[in-house]
Amino acid sequence: MYVVAGLNTGTEYYRAKYQSRCIRWINENMANHNTRGDNIKVDIPEPLIIKHIKEKKS
Repeated sequence: MYVVAGLNTGTEYYRAKYQSRCIRWINENMANHNTRGDNIKVDIPEPLIIKHIKEKKS
């Protein structure tokens, strides 16, 4: 399990089974593209990290 978390606050923004899904979530939710796709603006509230966490077995 991977978590997208804020570096400063530790806030968890997203969880996924694969790291690639976390990267995709960041790209889809934190970047604004214009219609041509050549002007990308990234609007991230704080520096983000992707952490690997162990799943709890029930």
